[in-house]
Amino acid sequence: MSNYILSGPIDRRFFGIQIEEVANARPLGFGLLRLETNWREIEKTKGNFDFSRVDQYVAFALQNNLDIIMLLGQPPDWATGGKWSSDYGNYYNSIPPTNIQDWRNYVLALGQRYKGKIMFYEVWNEPNLSGFYSGTLEKLVELTMEANKVLKAVDPNIQIISPSYTGASGVTGMGDFLRAGGKNWIDIVGLHLYSYPKPPEAMIDLAYAYRKTITQAGAGSLPIWNTESSWNSYFYKGILYGSDENDYSNQMPDDLAIAYIHRMFLCNWVAGMNRAVFYGMDQPWSRIRLLDLAHLPNVAVTGRAFQRMVDWLTGATIHQYVVSHEGVHTVSLTFPDGLAGYIFWTDDDRSVLFPLSSELAFSQIQAADGTTLPASDAITVTNLPLYVKLLSSQVEAPVIDRKADADTELLYNSDFSLNISDTAFPIGWESLGMAVSKYTGTDAPADKTIVTLTPANQYGQILQRLKKPLKKGYSYKLAITYKLPPATTTGKWGIGFEVSATGTPFIEEAYLSLTSQDTFLTKDVSFFYDFGDPDPSPDLRLTLVNLSPNGQQQTLHVSKISLTQISEIENTMQHAYNIIYSPVAPSTGSYTKGDQFLFTDADLIASEGIGWICTTSGTFGTIKAVNGSLTNGSNILVVNKAAALRVGDYVKVGSDPNVYLVSYQQSPTRYELGSTAKTTQVNQIVSYAAPTFSQLSPPAKGKPANPTVPTIGRSPYVLQNTNAYPLDVLIAKGSVSLIEFSRNGTTWYDTGLVSGIVRLAAGDRVRITYTSAPKITLVPQ
Repeated sequence: MSNYILSGPIDRRFFGIQIEEVANARPLGFGLLRLETNWREIEKTKGNFDFSRVDQYVAFALQNNLDIIMLLGQPPDWATGGKWSSDYGNYYNSIPPTNIQDWRNYVLALGQRYKGKIMFYEVWNEPNLSGFYSGTLEKLVELTMEANKVLKAVDPNIQIISPSYTGASGVTGMGDFLRAGGKNWIDIVGLHLYSYPKPPEAMIDLAYAYRKTITQAGAGSLPIWNTESSWNSYFYKGILYGSDENDYSNQMPDDLAIAYIHRMFLCNWVAGMNRAVFYGMDQPWSRIRLLDLAHLPNVAVTGRAFQRMVDWLTGATIHQYVVSHEGVHTVSLTFPDGLAGYIFWTDDDRSVLFPLSSELAFSQIQAADGTTLPASDAITVTNLPLYVKLLSSQVEAPVIDRKADADTELLYNSDFSLNISDTAFPIGWESLGMAVSKYTGTDAPADKTIVTLTPANQYGQILQRLKKPLKKGYSYKLAITYKLPPATTTGKWGIGFEVSATGTPFIEEAYLSLTSQDTFLTKDVSFFYDFGDPDPSPDLRLTLVNLSPNGQQQTLHVSKISLTQISEIENTMQHAYNIIYSPVAPSTGSYTKGDQFLFTDADLIASEGIGWICTTSGTFGTIKAVNGSLTNGSNILVVNKAAALRVGDYVKVGSDPNVYLVSYQQSPTRYELGSTAKTTQVNQIVSYAAPTFSQLSPPAKGKPANPTVPTIGRSPYVLQNTNAYPLDVLIAKGSVSLIEFSRNGTTWYDTGLVSGIVRLAAGDRVRITYTSAPKITLVPQ
């Protein structure tokens, strides 16, 4: 199995394509082909196989040195008792086969014909959708087990991909399948990261949710493949297109399609997917087309951009992926030619002027559409990725400085600040039946602009449309600082989220009733945006609304409204300043309290859990022979060496126990700190303060031991896996007549084997009947 796990540099086999019609196939640099075939067309009548279409796919794959995924499933009517059921037309059949032997025969025919040519078999397509699968979970596990046994008997090197659950609705189903025994019969976890109409970056959160579920189900050590992704609907310049899945006419504009195809594969790689498949080269359902379907076989500009991406990234090593609080996505990498650099983009329609360091000012800059940009000391980052490459292999990629921000906690602060304009209304807010004025009371909180809201009638409100989407899988805190003095007529106010102008609540828990209070105090409510919650319309609004009947309204005074994203693991921690996807644990660089490392390496997840969060800000490494001076009450640090520190470093000076952030460099030897000094230190040693981290979630329990050879008892010999981890039982030699499997020790199933490998989950049993004792080896997984 390790031969197929991609690590280190990106392998060409990481880039996958599904092709609708083999006649349209074009070699665009990818290394993996997923076949658009099913059981219904291969064995239309029992025992009569038509391999002609599969043969054409295989010939194309062999000619272009491609790995192949063969998709099983979708039985012919004769195999399901003459019954047929699907929401997607008669090309599919969601009913599992009535006789398991028919499934075995079909799988065996494929395995024997394509031995040595097709090495990956995906058991079933999207079983969480009733149009593809309407059987039981137990039957799905049985189908997977039988496919494993049949194909491994043909060639033990064949790899079994799990049924590929899809979208946010498939996360729970994937966990159920693995825990029901499915994990014992697969080599690869297959899933479909569909997130449309949202942009590619939403795939990362979805992959993270799947990764957590897979790990908790005890399959965290298996490689994960995204065997299908695309967009059937999308937002373009704020407008939703393609909501009708059967209307194929609305194609994604070239500029957005090129941006999405690059970002899809980048996001899949940093999310820890070992392979990713785009659906598809000529698939009308997809709004992204790699071919010009009106003028086949012409390759579309997006197809050329896809091939360009494969050429640029094959052999590259991605080091880190960082999402800054300003919304700039940054991938640091070493390109195939050994030169270091970055890839920059935003995930919406914003353009960000991004200054480049002196090392990057003279560099090769190329956009995802192939456009070459002149060297410059600043670039404009948009949703079209920019590839920035250093010109010299002798220069390491510099650290991208992170802006020091005293209020990094408020992810959405710029959206909800209450700044009064000349027209006496908060900038960026809208008013519906509400008079707004400045508050002039002497009890106003210091340095805050206070607004007084006076409703004209019931349901008057001010509202703010969200400029950044809420992310599923995270908790949020909505807070308001206000004053509502007690009165004879008690005012009724509330703050929360609504979907569009209908006033429909978005999440009921995301609502706060404002009670009377005679001083400015802060009230807040926390809510979790679950993966099962509905996606809001494009017009998700934060509303502060008066609920009192006409004639009973009361004035409300507000000083601050804020929305904070919190870690989904530990609500007491502040949200991450940066989210960093990494195959290794942090050991270099500077990190701020709240920074999250989400691990993408299966072995690291198994030992350390899903990731780490920085609990104490700090910088790794040592500073050599640098002394500095501080004055109590000042924020200036003077050092004895020019350019000895970097903005963003966390340092300690002499005996001062406090940690200081280097926020600005005034001159070669003078630095501004993020806070004032607590002591005076004269010509004392300057050192880095090391960061500390804690686990976001504990690793899976149970650590596999080394292989062992048990002493075999009399026939029939029964072996139970009493460990907390899976166990492979290798049975060889001797004279064995029957190998049986049991989950409960009462009901036994004939495996059909007399030698080979039987995988036991915790508590499972194997029973071996023999006349001459075989050799048994136990291999923990």
